[in-house]
Amino acid sequence: MSGKARGKKKDEKPPPATGPGSRIVSLPEPLKKKHIKRLEDGKVHLQFGTANMKSLPIEIYDNEELSALTVRFNAENNRLKKLPKSLAALENLEYIDVKNNAMSSFPASVSRMKKLVTLDVTNNSIKKLPPAIHKATALTTLLAPNNRLRALPKNIGKAGSLEFLDVSHNLLKSFKKGVYEMPGHIDLSSNRLTDMPAATVKKPHIKRLDLAHNSIAVVPESIDRLKCLTHLDLSYNSLDELPAQIGMVKYLHYLDISNNTLKAIPDEICCLGYALDTLRLANNEIAKLPDDLHKLKKLRVLDLAHNQFEYMPTSTAQLPAIKTINVSGNKLRSMKFAVTLTGLEQLYVADNLVEVIPDEIFHMKALVTLDVSGNSIRELPESIGKLRALKSLNAARNKISQLPETLGQDQLLTFLDVSNNRLTVVPSDLRKLRNLESFLIGHNEIAAMPKSIEFLYQIRTLDVGTNGLTELTLPKTLTHLVLSDNPLIVNSSDYRSTLVVMGDKDHLRNLTHLKLCKLGLDEVPASVFNLRLLKHLDMSQNHIKTLTDSVCKLRGLEELVVSNNELEGLPAGLYALQQLRRLVLRENGLTEFLPAILKLFSMEELDLSYNNLRLLPDNFGDLKKLQRLDLSHNDLVMFPQDRVDVLASLYELDVSHNHIDQMPIHFPYLYRLRILRAKSNDLTSLPGEMERLQSLEIFDLSDNILAALPETICKLPAIRELDVSDNKITVGFPKAWENLRQRATVVCGEQSSHKERPPQDRPQKEEEVKDSPKGKKKGGKKSPSSARKSPSSARKSDVIKSAPPVAT
Repeated sequence: MSGKARGKKKDEKPPPATGPGSRIVSLPEPLKKKHIKRLEDGKVHLQFGTANMKSLPIEIYDNEELSALTVRFNAENNRLKKLPKSLAALENLEYIDVKNNAMSSFPASVSRMKKLVTLDVTNNSIKKLPPAIHKATALTTLLAPNNRLRALPKNIGKAGSLEFLDVSHNLLKSFKKGVYEMPGHIDLSSNRLTDMPAATVKKPHIKRLDLAHNSIAVVPESIDRLKCLTHLDLSYNSLDELPAQIGMVKYLHYLDISNNTLKAIPDEICCLGYALDTLRLANNEIAKLPDDLHKLKKLRVLDLAHNQFEYMPTSTAQLPAIKTINVSGNKLRSMKFAVTLTGLEQLYVADNLVEVIPDEIFHMKALVTLDVSGNSIRELPESIGKLRALKSLNAARNKISQLPETLGQDQLLTFLDVSNNRLTVVPSDLRKLRNLESFLIGHNEIAAMPKSIEFLYQIRTLDVGTNGLTELTLPKTLTHLVLSDNPLIVNSSDYRSTLVVMGDKDHLRNLTHLKLCKLGLDEVPASVFNLRLLKHLDMSQNHIKTLTDSVCKLRGLEELVVSNNELEGLPAGLYALQQLRRLVLRENGLTEFLPAILKLFSMEELDLSYNNLRLLPDNFGDLKKLQRLDLSHNDLVMFPQDRVDVLASLYELDVSHNHIDQMPIHFPYLYRLRILRAKSNDLTSLPGEMERLQSLEIFDLSDNILAALPETICKLPAIRELDVSDNKITVGFPKAWENLRQRATVVCGEQSSHKERPPQDRPQKEEEVKDSPKGKKKGGKKSPSSARKSPSSARKSDVIKSAPPVAT
């Protein structure tokens, strides 16, 4: 009997991986280990994020146990071009995240997923959403910004459970009035909308409507029918007036109409007296407010910055609930309108024509933040010391010659900015400012700082740049320090010198940001290398010739700026700075690219402009996090030929003012590139498949020797600015050129068919050295490098033939 049992067990077959009766245990081992995660309740989370995948394993759609248990699905940051219809087989999915892929569509079957709560398809190339998406009855959040949407589904307003729909940064030119029936929040910002449809719907449930950054010129008079609307953002549009009916949207709490061309606002806005909480009207042309503004009983935030106000109406002083007023960037000469607002907490009067702060300012007992920067104020009144609630005072860019002795007395002042004034001395007893965390006093005429500055035990940020300081005693608690442009005495044998003792024992050991610009330094002070917490170091505009290996001790350094110096090279051990994200070596006279840079794998921004570089290495692709690369104003004659196409993260590239004669054939595969400046080079042609630069918005090709443009340049989907002026294009414009000019700003300028460039000494082409010993392997076979096309031969076909995709 036991033998029969053993025999029966031996004959049992394992469950299948797909089809009827399939189980998770039968799936391939790598799939189970890497991508299938069991949650605490026994459910399953499929994790395919950042896996460099072009497609997903088909088994996940046809496994019965997986279909029943999977509730979360992540496949973000890959190269997926589509998902199969069988995605709906994962019928219990509640969360789908496929952002940052290359999908042009999304399966319509998602509409049948009755438990789906969140769908994120951000940053793809999707041209339309599933038409029946409203049938996904549990869907509350749909995120689809940064796609290629040109229209919304007709019945999107019938999605009764949808609380948040984000379709910002798409290509929408209009939307149907049915959108107003949505019960939640829709973000339509940064599209191409030119108007709002009339709000003539039976059940307008919309609560929040974001239409910022469009080209809307008119708000419909039927806006008052949106009875549930509480939040309306129309900033950055083309409005020159508002309808009176805006005052009838009785539950409107938040209204933003900043950055338009309004000259006035309707008096009816005051009818929102018991609803309106925030009113933003900045960057318009308004010179007058309604006389009944005081009827806005609930108004807490009033933003009138950058308008045409010469005075504030008396009704402003009668706003009972007001907490924040911003009138910066106007033409005000007086601040007296505010002194009676005893409940005001934040007042911004920067960049006006104010000359005097009224003594009555002490009545503003609740004032926490005061910004009077950029005026013509000559002194701060003694009464400012009576503002006991004041924590932040910005009086920069005025004409103040001394600080009142009362400042800081019985106050909790934590931020003080008096930079760019005419101060010659600082109060001798700074212990009154014992709560200061940030003290900005740069760009004055101060010759000495009092020793009492040591008693500022809370201070973290100190800027004393551009004064007349020869020596300085510093608090030990600093994390941010600016010493630039002072006649500091640098004496390595003086143990009291600031630049000698920093980093020793407990002297400034907590510094994370340090600026030592324009100090006449010939070398980096050795004490700097003891600052092991340092993250940002700027030593621009000195006479530094070399960086020693000691800089590699700063393992936490994230930003290093050594521009406008006399650097001859970098230490070979620079690769130890694996946290370095920004490196600026501008204007140093460098003649050779520094190989150590290519090992800084966290690099996001690299500036080598205004040097004398002639050649670049061929392994730029190792800098896989690089976002900004500035190589302008050098002597470059060519791009790196093999790896520039894998800089997938690059979104800004400047190679202007060089001698480059061609772009690599794979260049269009920089699909995240937004800004490309190639002005003043020797370009004679462009590679084909330019439309693959799907994110390119600004393209400068001016002052080259282009005789023609490829047809594909008119297919750049996101282009906003294109400059091809000062070339040789007389008859070589593409057929769709006029269509391109209608949707983007195109500069053609003057063209000359006789334009030429002086010849440059360019490196020897690969085809010319393919027979050399280095170009061959044993047995006479050519090496892979010698089998490549030379740049010259590639140039002849790069406009016609399409380049194969390159893995990124």
